[in-house]
Amino acid sequence: MATTPIGVNTVTAISRRLILPKITDNIYLSNPLFFRWNRANKMLVKGGFQIEIPIMYAKMAAGGVYSGYQVLNVAPTDSIQNAALPWSQHFSAVTVDGLTQLRAASDEAIVDYLATQFKQAEMDLADQLGYGLWSTGSNPQEIAGLYEVVDNGSVQTSYAGISHSANSWWNSQIDSTTTTMGTNALNSLFQNTTEGGRSPTVIISNKANYNRYYNLNLASQQFPVQPGGHDTQAAQAGFENLVFNGVPWFVDSHMGTSAAQGGPFMLNETYFDFIISRLANFTLRDFITPPNQDAMTALLLWAGNLTCGNIARQGAFTALTG
Repeated sequence: MATTPIGVNTVTAISRRLILPKITDNIYLSNPLFFRWNRANKMLVKGGFQIEIPIMYAKMAAGGVYSGYQVLNVAPTDSIQNAALPWSQHFSAVTVDGLTQLRAASDEAIVDYLATQFKQAEMDLADQLGYGLWSTGSNPQEIAGLYEVVDNGSVQTSYAGISHSANSWWNSQIDSTTTTMGTNALNSLFQNTTEGGRSPTVIISNKANYNRYYNLNLASQQFPVQPGGHDTQAAQAGFENLVFNGVPWFVDSHMGTSAAQGGPFMLNETYFDFIISRLANFTLRDFITPPNQDAMTALLLWAGNLTCGNIARQGAFTALTG
């Protein structure tokens, strides 16, 4: 293989190239929802045939007032059924050949080649999962994402094996008529997703709707980020947020840009679990070397799914254009 010298004159022949000792990310995008749920909603489990969630869907049929010797209705109530989800598997691979290892093993290398590859594999896997959290359910191998979860049957006819149309309690609060963002519409959806002391804990939208909310408050001189209004841990990780009704509002660039997918989504994280296998939680397999190649490959593995036990307490706008 022909090579071309870098040095073609005195200066370039005796001078070293200045390469900054860092690699700048220009590919992987903001991922606040994965950051939050991988930190606070992660549930590590051994495994199982599938992931099932016991759902309480009805009140007790028996019970009430009575007097003296009145015969009481003590008939049992069948009020629990299971929702079921499959395991979703994701991987990222690090592959390197012997010649690349030889070339990268220089005392002048600015970073360790394999360490950089492993770091990028981690970023790539987190990025995959970030998009997976917003899947529509069209790919059965993908995570059951929020477009499938926060739904009333308009995206998928069922979620986790339970039909939307046959079970009115298994429908999210969807505003499909509001086209222009306003505080009244925002508060209405917020209240529709609130039950007692259980209200949304995070709001997620694309950048367009985030900016609309920012400008909405700026126009009325009510800047929404008040002292103490930041999600401190998210801010430390580089995620900025606005606030609505005391709830942090983030941009997630993994969302779609259309009105149907741009949100905002109002989520009560109490009902979400990020189920992850202990055997595949960003787990790095050993390098495998083919018998007929001077190369090796290691796989970084993840397996799990997103579960929601109460989709009626979740809400979204699906028609905002202004």
